Amino acid sequence: MDSKIEHIFVDIDGVLADFTSAALAVHDRAEIMATWPAGERDIPKVLGLSRTKYWKGIDGLGCEFWSELVPYPWFKELISLIESFGPFSLLTAPALAPHCLEGKVMWIYKNFPRENGRLFGDFLIGREKHLLASPRRILIDDAEHNADQFTKHGGHSVLFPQIWNRNHAVEDRLEFVESQLKQFAGLID
Repeated sequence: MDSKIEHIFVDIDGVLADFTSAALAVHDRAEIMATWPAGERDIPKVLGLSRTKYWKGIDGLGCEFWSELVPYPWFKELISLIESFGPFSLLTAPALAPHCLEGKVMWIYKNFPRENGRLFGDFLIGREKHLLASPRRILIDDAEHNADQFTKHGGHSVLFPQIWNRNHAVEDRLEFVESQLKQFAGLID
């Protein structure tokens, strides 16, 4: 597809990898996913835990928590779809524990195959995703704040549908992403 999209940035946690189910499992509360309150992003609040206790459980598992996150069933199809619109990079925010970085990089290397003998290297780790915004760039993220800030700073964003954001009623995630990318490809000069 001929695209006027310069670059697409793709979040990992909540878009490609199932962070939420893993976090709930750490606290032995996996059943909460079935009754998750639509539009509520704050996992510690849903669990009734302090932020300190919530993160202590995750941080206690070290880099393995991050490296062992399960890719969503749509992972490969979504990446293929994104690649059909233009070049992409992974763009993920770190947790405050240093081993999070190591675990995320291990997850990337495990889930993205080597090309020409080289490890996948198109990733950025940082909290201020909006700093990469420009009129021909798109962010795909499940966090409303990240998507809104990216758009506010001159880029385009696709708020990836999840139960915890305002797109929770979208039934077909891939169809939604594709329609958004098609729209942006037509709007971008």
